[in-house]
Amino acid sequence: MTLRELVKTIDKKEWRFVILLCIVMILITGLPYVYAYLNAPQGYFYNGIHSLTSADTPVYFSYINQIKSDQLMIKDNFTSENQPIGIINLVWLIVGLLAYILNLQPFWAFFIFRLFLIPICLIIFYIFTSYFFSDQVKRKLTLIFICFSSGIGIYFANLFNAFYPNIEDGKIYKWPIDLWLPESNMFLSLYQSPHLILSWTLMILFFLFMLLALSNNKFFYSILAGLIGFFWFNFHPYYFPAVFIIVFIYALILFWPLKRWSMWLHYILSLILSLPFIIYHYYLIKTDFFIGTRAARNIALTPPFIFVFLGFGFLLIFAVAGLIYQIKAKNLFKNKKIIFLTVWLIIGLILLYMPFNWQRRFLMGLQIPMVFFTVIFLVALTDFCKKKYNKLFLFLKKNYLTLTFIFIFFFGLSNVFDYVRDFYFFKNQLPLFYLSNDYLNAANWLKINNQNNKIILSQNLNGLIIPSLVNQRVFLAHGHETIDFNAKTSKVNDYFANKYSEKEATKFLQENNIGYIFYTNIEKNKLAIDEQKYLNKVFSSEQIQIFEFIN
Repeated sequence: MTLRELVKTIDKKEWRFVILLCIVMILITGLPYVYAYLNAPQGYFYNGIHSLTSADTPVYFSYINQIKSDQLMIKDNFTSENQPIGIINLVWLIVGLLAYILNLQPFWAFFIFRLFLIPICLIIFYIFTSYFFSDQVKRKLTLIFICFSSGIGIYFANLFNAFYPNIEDGKIYKWPIDLWLPESNMFLSLYQSPHLILSWTLMILFFLFMLLALSNNKFFYSILAGLIGFFWFNFHPYYFPAVFIIVFIYALILFWPLKRWSMWLHYILSLILSLPFIIYHYYLIKTDFFIGTRAARNIALTPPFIFVFLGFGFLLIFAVAGLIYQIKAKNLFKNKKIIFLTVWLIIGLILLYMPFNWQRRFLMGLQIPMVFFTVIFLVALTDFCKKKYNKLFLFLKKNYLTLTFIFIFFFGLSNVFDYVRDFYFFKNQLPLFYLSNDYLNAANWLKINNQNNKIILSQNLNGLIIPSLVNQRVFLAHGHETIDFNAKTSKVNDYFANKYSEKEATKFLQENNIGYIFYTNIEKNKLAIDEQKYLNKVFSSEQIQIFEFIN
C-alpha cells in the first residue's frame, strides 16, 4: 500500500474525529500557560516555565534569543568558557526566526510553535496508525491512548519519596518516569516543548517511510526517510542508533530467509542520507574542546527498571498481554506489521540499558508499540466480554463516563497529576514561575550596555534566568550546560560568603572575564556587596542592582 492509498483509507468521519482531538489537545495543553500568564501578580510577569524540567526551558529560550539577535550558530550562554564556534540547530533556528520576524518574546515564539506542531504530529500519527489497523475503532482508540495514556507512577510517588528523599542519585533520577520525564509519553511531550513534538513526529515519519519503502520496494520512500533522518539528527542525534538498529533487525527477520539482498539498498540509502549531521556532531565533539566537554557532561542514564515499569504501568502490562495474544493466535510471524511492532518494543526496552551515556533518551517513542499492543489486547478482551459477560459489555458500551473513569484510573492519573500540579503552582503564584518587572528592566540594561559580552556573575538560579531573557552569558547556571558546574558553584558560594580577600576576589573576577554582578535578595543574603571597593553600581531598582567590576 502506498502513502496515497493509505491516506485514502481514512474517511471524512475519521478526519473529523482527528481534527476534533487536535483542537482538544491544543486547548488542554495551552490552557495552563494562558492561565499562568493572566494570573501574574501585579508588577510581575510569567517566565514561561512550568513544573516539568523547569531548568531546561530557559535553555531553549536562550537559543531563541540568540537567533533573534542575528546569531545563527547557537552557543552555550550558561557557562563562561570561550566558544570559538557555535552549533547549527535547525529547530531553534526556525523558532528564533519566528521570534525575529514577528518580534516575539522567546516564550511566545516557543508557545505558538508548540501549538502549531500539535495537529501536525497527531495527523501524521493517525496516518501511521492506519498503516497497522484498517479497523476504525482500533485507529481511534490508538489515537486516544497516545494522547492521554501514561503510567501509574502517581500511585507510588509518596512511597518513593520516603525511600528516596534525595531522588537524584548521581546521574540517575530515581522517580517514576511519568512524573518528570516529558519524553516518556506523548501527552507530556505535547505539553512541554516544540522540539520534543517535532522529534516524535519525525520518528513516526521515518518509520512510516521505511516501512513503505520495504513493503513497496520504492526508493522514493527510502529517500524521504533519509531526508527525515537528515533533519531529525541535526537536533536529536541520540536516536540515530535506535531507529537504524530497529529497522535493521526488522529487515533481517523479513528478508534474510528470502535472500532478497536488493531490499537492503533502501536501508543503505536512508542511512547515507541521514549521516551528514551525525558526522557533523561527531567532528565537533572530537575537534572542539568545549563542545566535547559539554557532550561528555550530557549524561542521561535510565533509572532502575521499576521506575520505567511504573512510568508505563498498565500500558506495558497490556502490551505484553497483547503480544502473547498475537503469539497464541499464531499471527506473530504471519503479519509483518506485528513483527515490526514486536522488534520496536523489545529492542527499545533493551536499548534503555545499553552502554550509551544518553540511554534514557531511548524512552521516547516506546509508548507507541505499547499502545498498539494494548489496543489489540483490549479489543480482544472486549470481544471476550461481549460473548461471556454480555450485560457488563452493554453497560460499559452505554456509559462513557464510567469508561472515562476506568481509563483515567488505569492509564491517565499521572498525566492528570502533572497537569493539575501546574494549575496549583500558578494559582498560588509560586516565585519560581514569576519574575518582577525589575528583572526584565535589569536584563534589558545588560543587553544595551554589555556590548563586550562580559560574563555575568550571580547565584545559579539568577544565572539560569538571565540568558532566557536576553542574549547574555553567565558564569554559573545549569548542571549540564555549565562546564565544571560543581567547582563553579563552590567558587560562587565562597565569593558571596565573603571568603575571598579583596585581592582574591579581583583575581577571581579577572580570570573568568566577569564584568558584572547581578545582585538580588538571593545574593544579598550572603554578601554586603556595597562595601566592595572594586565594584561600581551601574543599575539599581527596588529588587535588583547590577555592579560593574572595575578592572
